[in-house]
Amino acid sequence: MEKAKSIKEIAQLAGVSTATVSRVINHNGRFSKETERRVREIIAQNNYMPNMNAKGLRTSRTRVVGIVVPDITNAHFANLVLKLEMRLFRHGYSCLICNTNESAELEKKHVQSLTAQNVSGIILISGTRDYGELDDLPVIYVDRPSMNMRETGVMIESDNEAGGYLATKELLSAGCRRILMLKCLGNDCNQLNRYNGYKRALAEADIAEEEELRINLNEVSITAACQMITDMLDKKVLFDGVMCTTDTLAAGTILALRAHGLQVPKDILVTGYDDCQLAEVCGPGLTSVRQNVDEMAYIATTVFLRLVKGESIDNYHYRLPVTLTKRASTTR
Repeated sequence: MEKAKSIKEIAQLAGVSTATVSRVINHNGRFSKETERRVREIIAQNNYMPNMNAKGLRTSRTRVVGIVVPDITNAHFANLVLKLEMRLFRHGYSCLICNTNESAELEKKHVQSLTAQNVSGIILISGTRDYGELDDLPVIYVDRPSMNMRETGVMIESDNEAGGYLATKELLSAGCRRILMLKCLGNDCNQLNRYNGYKRALAEADIAEEEELRINLNEVSITAACQMITDMLDKKVLFDGVMCTTDTLAAGTILALRAHGLQVPKDILVTGYDDCQLAEVCGPGLTSVRQNVDEMAYIATTVFLRLVKGESIDNYHYRLPVTLTKRASTTR
């Protein structure tokens, strides 16, 4: 009987997908020990030798890493990309930074372009969709969870539900009882988790959530937040605190309040999220939930380098704790 000569033939004999065979060969992704044993047995029986010049295999790739980011103008993402780039550079890797502008179509084109350029791996901050092009690559998801239903790659995120809870609890502790929640719509589950933290804090305080105080925006921008808060004030909606899911939205909130003659924190208290440089210079100083960007970048690059070397890893999901940096925006 003729020996199997391609990864597709190996996959058929093992009863798995070509993507699974590739992950077993490259020690990249989740598979059971039984699956690994069966695939490696088939490989040995057929004396199959992976084509090291094949486009899909890690060893033929360049020392370049693709970083896909949803909005490079966002201070949090910019800081994260900077830390990732600096650490990778110290290990001899260059970075191709691709901005998606929160566009699924543009994201797909970037992923296709990066894989076509034989990058060594991809770090995704955008919570990418289910792309077959990523099956043969080390993939690290940072900050935003993957929407890849096959659950390949490594996830590094903050405890966003706890962050939303901390921010809301801070406002409640300062005496707020009608807390407006400002978040962005879309597929970013970080926003949803922060909202869940908001709901938990209200429930603990025995305060019913009010639909008119739950505001969804189509984009994360100072302009969008400023316009929304302006509309709420013009409609005479009453609130004494604002919990924003990013520092950018908090900055727009403070600008709108100031334009209406309201002072933070004298009249209304505000919290942000990310604790980037914007929080330090925003208004009176913005109380904000701090994500550990340094730790995110450290874990992402450490795990990436292990995957590139073909080493196995034990942990595929990291959830990092968050803290609250208290400033004047929540001090009466």
